[in-house]
Amino acid sequence: MVMHSHVFFLTRDPLSVPVARRRVRTRIASWGVLLDEDARLALDTVTSERVTNAVQHSDRSMFTVAVYVSVRLRRALVEVYDGSIVLPRRRWAGADAESGRGLELVECLALAHGAERTERGKRVWAELALPDQPVTRRQVLAGPRRAVRAVVNAIGRRGRPPIQAPYCPGSTRPAVPAR
Repeated sequence: MVMHSHVFFLTRDPLSVPVARRRVRTRIASWGVLLDEDARLALDTVTSERVTNAVQHSDRSMFTVAVYVSVRLRRALVEVYDGSIVLPRRRWAGADAESGRGLELVECLALAHGAERTERGKRVWAELALPDQPVTRRQVLAGPRRAVRAVVNAIGRRGRPPIQAPYCPGSTRPAVPAR
């Protein structure tokens, strides 16, 4: 199974948020992973929320962002490591509040998410669904067995419902059917 990964460092500056979004999206595209509009929006939003948390709450001048992708599993994992030991917690924001909804957004968009203390601060992460990927020319050229396996896997996925994030109240997205 091919697992792509990339780690980079950013400064604790609000300008790091759009930089992180762009770097994560660009890196995933460089691996040949195609994102539909929903996946791109979820990836951008979750990356923004996790990085904003590090910018606002870290006590160090730099923090680390890591992204991992498994095309076969149709998953992307975004991690942010910062120097603060304070774990994110749910806040109830009023209707006019400009902040306080980040964790709720992550819960709505991610398949799974979490936070944990590390030796140097904390790690916050979110796992996101990726759309089905077409069989690539590289897979076909890699050899007949691999090409057949890629086609069979692609055909086998067509019968399964798409992977979606959990239903969130107030969302227009339907609930994920039980399996």
